[in-house]
Amino acid sequence: MSPAEFFLFERLHGHLAVLGLAVLAHPILSLGRPGLSRGTRLSALIAAALLSLSFASGLWIYPPYRALVKPELVREALPLALRFESKEHLAAICLALALGGVGVLLSAGRHPTGRRAARVLFLLSFLVGLLTGALGVFVAAGGQAL
Repeated sequence: MSPAEFFLFERLHGHLAVLGLAVLAHPILSLGRPGLSRGTRLSALIAAALLSLSFASGLWIYPPYRALVKPELVREALPLALRFESKEHLAAICLALALGGVGVLLSAGRHPTGRRAARVLFLLSFLVGLLTGALGVFVAAGGQAL
């Protein structure tokens, strides 16, 4: 993968994650109301799919990152390199929470307790996703952002 291709896919990876978080806001908000609509289930599934695609694309571009970016980042800015590694762990947590929320919603979403549990999982996923994105922007900006 060329550097230009890497940077293109890196941006697509981030945009998929942002879109996934934006869609995740719908079930967070709608699960605060009584009942469960098809739209809520659908938006939860779409959000989880987008976050899964973002995570998978991150795994796909990780080898070129290790070859093109990481060596210089470790050499020149070790704290940023470590923040990037933290971002990757937070991304895995974000995805796990979103998938857990979908599982709870699909299996117990007809019950108020199930809807509350799914909403909490989605909210935690959203918050962890925001932190993940903030770290990603910070690292991509070379520590100049935030």
